[in-house]
Amino acid sequence: MSDFDKVRAIKWSLYAILSVVLFEFAAGFLANSLVVITDAAHAALDAVTTAWLLYATKISLQPPDIDHTYGHEKIETLGGQFGGIALFGIASLLFYESIIRFSQSVHLSKEFAAFAFVAVFYTLCTDVFRIMILRNIKGSISARANFFNALSDFSSTIVALLGLTLSFFGFVFTDTLGSLFISCMLGFLSLKLIYNASLELSDIAPAREYKAVESLLENIDGLKGFRSLRMRKVGTKYFIDVTILLSSTINIESAHNISSTVEERIKSLIKNATIMVHYEPAEEELPFSDQVEKVVMKNKNVKDVHQIISTKTEEGTFLTLHIEVNPNLPLSEAHQISEKIEKDIKLFFPNVQKTTVHIEASSDTSRGEIIYEEEDISGITKILASDQKIKKVSSIKIYKSKGNKYVDITCSFNGIDSIEEVHKEINVIENMIKKYTGECVVTIHPEPF
Repeated sequence: MSDFDKVRAIKWSLYAILSVVLFEFAAGFLANSLVVITDAAHAALDAVTTAWLLYATKISLQPPDIDHTYGHEKIETLGGQFGGIALFGIASLLFYESIIRFSQSVHLSKEFAAFAFVAVFYTLCTDVFRIMILRNIKGSISARANFFNALSDFSSTIVALLGLTLSFFGFVFTDTLGSLFISCMLGFLSLKLIYNASLELSDIAPAREYKAVESLLENIDGLKGFRSLRMRKVGTKYFIDVTILLSSTINIESAHNISSTVEERIKSLIKNATIMVHYEPAEEELPFSDQVEKVVMKNKNVKDVHQIISTKTEEGTFLTLHIEVNPNLPLSEAHQISEKIEKDIKLFFPNVQKTTVHIEASSDTSRGEIIYEEEDISGITKILASDQKIKKVSSIKIYKSKGNKYVDITCSFNGIDSIEEVHKEINVIENMIKKYTGECVVTIHPEPF
């Protein structure tokens, strides 16, 4: 059902209940029937709450703006909560009045009883009309509140008819008993409505939909796992955030495709959902050297770590690595740092039998000299041009520092190639350049084309 149909249904419900208020109050007072007056009071409350729900629903349908970036749907939920509170208040008053009437002997005015019966029958017809137009509205807490009110009106009117009929035939207290029953029923329904609206306002995750999304994520190809799944419902809309874990070896395009698949699957499961998917590499799939580096660099005294080499033997895995520390540290303190690193590695990687840490002094960036050797640049350019996987060469820099020769190259590869494929190609190119220029340090920075 469209938003326009939702507003129209609540509007017709308001018109119907207003007519009931006028008719039943007049009939109840003329016939001196508390049960009819109670039913009229219930209808009056419904008229007030329905008017508020209509106003709140119209506001909730406004598009998001700078002050309400998630939209205005919660205003509709507030309307439902207000209706529940007001309904509970009137139920309490009617319950109190029913208790008071038990101590009194109030008789029905039979000369106006026919008027009261006509009013009750009219109310029954009106309740059925409201139930019919409101029952097909899904996902609106305002319409649901109004539907509950229509149901409670119908039930209370049945009780009012029974109490009025028995009172007419001389059972004096049946009128009061009917009013007492209706007030208790209204109290229960109002508390239930208040509870449901409060849950939604507190951003509680809808349990059924949350479990459904969890189950869906566990069955998507390419996902290594997920975490931080968050969900909340605002009116008829759902807002879902999730972090998915992907293999660290896949390229960005594949990661984006899997993320899009997650969004499409969730949207097909939950209509009217806004989904935010963030993807990260699965921790356990990072290369072992990267995992070791992350552990070592947690130590604030370590400036850098390199040459991480692990060797598997029949006695277990042996690990060697080089760390750089402050050159002014005494050997005793530097040794304590290396011992701490060995303990951390043993804690995170129990399979490592022995860790050997080589300690070096960190050095400031040395001052180098750019050199222009046309022969080297020309030869390197030809090597790069002969590689079919290189799509573009952005820069070639050759410089010397501390007697060493460095060649830095920035070039572009196909964006869908995996990191592993690109890395293998870079190794081939580096070896070709070293053979051509002689001993040097070659660094190639790859970019997506």
